[in-house]
Amino acid sequence: MNFREITLADQQLWLLPGGAVFLPETATLVVADLHLGKGTSARSRGLLLPPGDTVATLEKLSKLLDMYAPQRLIALGDSFHDGQAGGRMLDTEKTRLEAITRATPTIWVAGNHDVLPVSGLTGAWVEELQLGNLVLRHIPSPRISGGKGELAGHLHPKIRMRIKGHTITRPCFITATDRLILPAFGAYTGGLSISDPAFVRLFQQGSAVYVWGAEQIHRVA
Repeated sequence: MNFREITLADQQLWLLPGGAVFLPETATLVVADLHLGKGTSARSRGLLLPPGDTVATLEKLSKLLDMYAPQRLIALGDSFHDGQAGGRMLDTEKTRLEAITRATPTIWVAGNHDVLPVSGLTGAWVEELQLGNLVLRHIPSPRISGGKGELAGHLHPKIRMRIKGHTITRPCFITATDRLILPAFGAYTGGLSISDPAFVRLFQQGSAVYVWGAEQIHRVA
């Protein structure tokens, strides 16, 4: 699988198709906003979404783990759609998730949807953490300390593009010299346009946007 290499706060990052980030110096795979259990949450409220989002998300994650064999997996919050999502998971889904976390040491960053650890789940649960010059958290900070870089999720960035007369909307990475916001990794997650004021406030000095196609990561003007 192809990737796009960028530098953030003097550290090398690989942007991966599907919306994940790999940190080669520490062999760390980073994903954001899995929202496991979103489908069952919707169905419990009478919304007829088809099942399978949790399985699809875990399959996508498993493929990246097999491909890059990281020494650590970090999930940047909202890994579960709500506080009851873990309890709604099928036994097969729990078994698959547990196999992932036992094979790869996992750090769960608390999000606004999953503020408390999921009972019985392997891995450490933290508010945020620092790896070298990078601070990893769920919600982007309004200000970043000098010399540091930030990896965050929460906002589910997406971009609207017009290609050959057709308008399409795609999830994307959005980054500057000191900040990278990952797209949502989950199968049923929506997105927020990068033209939204939430992004404008965070990237006042400009930004770069990356989307992935079938074979490579593209930087979008």
